[in-house]
Amino acid sequence: MSFWTDALRALQQVTLLQHKVEQALTTAEEARRHSIETRERLIRLETLIDLAMKRPASPPPLQLPES
Repeated sequence: MSFWTDALRALQQVTLLQHKVEQALTTAEEARRHSIETRERLIRLETLIDLAMKRPASPPPLQLPES
């Protein structure tokens, strides 16, 4: 009986380890997706900043002479 008990425990440990590996892979995939999304947002922000810095300043509004 000891053999079967040990075999069952080993099978349980392997199953638990497989579950943990699957969870880790899922977490890693979510982190990768989040990293890509963050990088894309950063690129958009940098582009907006670059465009804003290159845009010529608008002239001050015309002031009509007071009569």
